[in-house]
Amino acid sequence: MSVIYVREQGAYIKKIDKRIVIEKGGKILADIPLRSVTNLSVIGNVQVTTQVLQLMMQEGIDVSFFTYSGKHIGQIAAESSKNIFLRFSQYKRYENIDDRLKIARVIVANKIQNQIAVLSEFNWKGIEHDYHAETGQLKKQLTALESASTANEVMGVEGICSAIYFTGFSFMFKCKFRFEKRTRRPPKDPINIILSLAYTLLTKEVAAALEAESFETYLGFLHGIRYGRKSLSLDIVEEFRQPVVDRLIVILFNKNMLGEFDFEQREEEIALTEDGFRKFCVEYEKWMKKPVDKVESRSFRTIIRDQVSELKRAIRNNEMYKPYEWRCQHVSDQL
Repeated sequence: MSVIYVREQGAYIKKIDKRIVIEKGGKILADIPLRSVTNLSVIGNVQVTTQVLQLMMQEGIDVSFFTYSGKHIGQIAAESSKNIFLRFSQYKRYENIDDRLKIARVIVANKIQNQIAVLSEFNWKGIEHDYHAETGQLKKQLTALESASTANEVMGVEGICSAIYFTGFSFMFKCKFRFEKRTRRPPKDPINIILSLAYTLLTKEVAAALEAESFETYLGFLHGIRYGRKSLSLDIVEEFRQPVVDRLIVILFNKNMLGEFDFEQREEEIALTEDGFRKFCVEYEKWMKKPVDKVESRSFRTIIRDQVSELKRAIRNNEMYKPYEWRCQHVSDQL
């Protein structure tokens, strides 16, 4: 089963029995059995019939809407789990300031460990850069994190570590494109464009998994409360950024699976072409569905659901949550 991405501008999505049919100009672009669909992602100017939306809700399949550039707008979903008792437990853990701070520290510490692991597993042969400079600094920040006594201090350590990590990350690309630093709103170069798009899709998957278990996604432990922000989703995304997204992006560019012809200049911004977007979606789906490696037989999509279940268990039993830790088994041939 797969996520279906529709970005063909002017396309029309309808249903025939229990099949999803995508048309444009009277021509059928795709005819997909509903049993093959886990999520429908609609990007830009694409029309969806009421019948399709009703069918999706009946079958428990989310429909996600994005702008043409890939910004997540929102989603339509079937009624979620009614486990109010889980939410009570979540509110209680949040209201305990010491408990909230411990969970925030665990999330950031795990992210730092994942950053160190991804830098360490990369095949640095032929690159004139000593990644130990970054991993050494990251390890020092782990010590600093232990003494962080407020949420702002924890977030401060996280910000410092992201800057350190992306310095090392910038040297991991063996392609025509340059990555100097992480940029957003808008991303300034092709690598940042793909990073932003992949992080958006990852966040959407995490949010859907949390909502299916009846979590209050707007109540996070690390990111706290901000109007309109699904902070708990962002908390859980932190443990998957490096192993899921960053590793995929390095592979896509270093293996020339995405190249200069997959991007185009639009006014003052660089954007993915239609063909580039299709390429990315195909590779993202393969990456999310396949077994992680020879040691880990689960897919990343399954691991996300398992981690949400682990969070549910920890919250209900008043135990500490254990985020997903990327374990570097060896220097990957892919990287």
